[in-house]
Amino acid sequence: MIATITGKVAEKIGDTVIIELGGIGYEVVVPVSDWGVTKIGEEAKFYIHEHIREDTHVLYGFSSTAAKQLFTQLLSVNGVGPKVAMQVMSAAALNRLQQAIFAGDVELFKGVSGVGKKTAERIMIELRGKIEATGEAALTGAPVSSGDTAYQALLGLGYTPAQAAQALSVVSSDITEDNERVKAALKNI
Repeated sequence: MIATITGKVAEKIGDTVIIELGGIGYEVVVPVSDWGVTKIGEEAKFYIHEHIREDTHVLYGFSSTAAKQLFTQLLSVNGVGPKVAMQVMSAAALNRLQQAIFAGDVELFKGVSGVGKKTAERIMIELRGKIEATGEAALTGAPVSSGDTAYQALLGLGYTPAQAAQALSVVSSDITEDNERVKAALKNI
């Protein structure tokens, strides 16, 4: 079983990178965020999830063990295969995905190709406890109440409750005026 691959990035094709190692080029499917930061000719390291079937052998690569772990957890959800899981991983940054699962933000997942309302809800239900247990997606900052004027303003602008709460949770406690809190929160979204 391949755990990691470290080598020179030889090519970037579609959603894959070709890692050249010892004269062999390994084709690795990566999330959009990892694909964007890899540069041809530079060395890269990916944590690998091998997906082996009768007719295919695909390597899925991630720049961190936390990303690989979330991918594996997504695969445990009924109706989510590796292609859909990779679409989810490419939908947002890792911490944003974890926060969405933790907060039950179904909207983020419903916009992903191959994920409908039922699958998005299934992801929330099946992974929420796993994400919460690891503590990786815990929201930072002070909790936001539903009566908070800045929170209500963000909801009025069309943001989901989870997005509004997350954005406000990282606003400095030195900012107390509602208009300034909204402006600072918008910078975080």
